Amino acid sequence: MNLDYVKIPFSNNPSMIRFDGPVFNKSPDKNYIFEKEKQIKYFNENIYGQTNISIENNLLHKLLFYLGFDKSLGIKDLSLKLEEDFAVMFNGKMELGSICFPSGWDFSEKLGKDFSFIHEPVADNSKLISSSRKLSEYMCKQKIQRWVWTVTTSKDLSEHPKLKKPKLTTFENLYFRVETQTSTPIDEVTSLFLIKVNVYPLHDVWDTKILESINSMSDNVLNYKGLVEIKEFLNKM
Repeated sequence: MNLDYVKIPFSNNPSMIRFDGPVFNKSPDKNYIFEKEKQIKYFNENIYGQTNISIENNLLHKLLFYLGFDKSLGIKDLSLKLEEDFAVMFNGKMELGSICFPSGWDFSEKLGKDFSFIHEPVADNSKLISSSRKLSEYMCKQKIQRWVWTVTTSKDLSEHPKLKKPKLTTFENLYFRVETQTSTPIDEVTSLFLIKVNVYPLHDVWDTKILESINSMSDNVLNYKGLVEIKEFLNKM
């Protein structure tokens, strides 16, 4: 498994690369759709929706046209046709989206907010926050991609903050969680942000650079990612 995005030392800087591939999987894995159905049934409209600004500017129609789906689909319907979670950024704010598999955040609290607000809880976030406006503008010009990873005790695709994680017991109940984040322009003020979550048993992808990267994280990052106990455990192996 390619772990080039696992950096030593670790950094939360918004490092993205230009990307020319497809933005979503046109043959989605049925397991993702099944898990999305479960999350939507449990959380209802707390994990998908749009703002009045989105409605006024027909952002859903723009999105459906860009992706090549029937314009009659609703946000929930579209969500169940994609493996990926998605958000539409309009004038720098998230005005529409469906986030069934969040990594510790609540979509309902972020809808209608700009990048700075969305990333405010992220530890060591100064460069990320300071570059938010430029990043939002760049997302409307260029297709880009980045990866965000962690180690967790949960094998589930969703790490919604209202869901409880299992306790750490053995190396076998640790998982490597990675988000492939892809952004693509829709027009000069609108971009589509997609998140594909993958969760692997840690023993299947283990590389010492994972521990080296964790050991290089600040206390703030370790606390934010819930890695304090996991770091201690891995260093005792």
